[in-house]
Amino acid sequence: MNGFQSFTLKSPGGRLLVLKTECGVSVAFNPDTTIVHPKPEKYIAIWDTGATGTVITKKVVDNLGLKPIAKAISYHANGSSEVNVYAINLILPNTVGFSTLTVTEGILRNADVLIGMDVITKGDFSITNVNNNTVFTFRYPSIKEIDYTKEGKELELAKYKHLRPNDICPCGSHKKFKHCHGAAVR
Repeated sequence: MNGFQSFTLKSPGGRLLVLKTECGVSVAFNPDTTIVHPKPEKYIAIWDTGATGTVITKKVVDNLGLKPIAKAISYHANGSSEVNVYAINLILPNTVGFSTLTVTEGILRNADVLIGMDVITKGDFSITNVNNNTVFTFRYPSIKEIDYTKEGKELELAKYKHLRPNDICPCGSHKKFKHCHGAAVR
């Protein structure tokens, strides 16, 4: 599972309060050295930036016949508990994939996989809500910094690109451009 990979999902209409995607899960294997790849089973995943790690349910464990590789303490809304740890391969939309991912077993409502920050921080994760419609995009690996503040300043300055220093600033201040918004351009 090498190279640049990405996906973009758009809401069918309206703002999403929960990010859900389909995903594939299989037993862990190295795709570069394994000739026959195990077929991933399909599950519904929720994306949670508040979760440190990725979680799978007992249903996933049982369906795939996964064997625990360790135990860990899981911290959650009801306190903490000792849970089984497994190694899986995870396939996200558009075949964005991760091999030999260490995950814990947990109880989830309305999904069988919870994508946590261990996966989210491997790449770039962005959500926009233009015209009240959610667009969710993810790419792996990270290829450039996303900076909405810088982007906003560049868009603002682009509006004034055609002005000369002694022109009156179009913002309504009645100052010369060079003493108003033009000062930010320098």
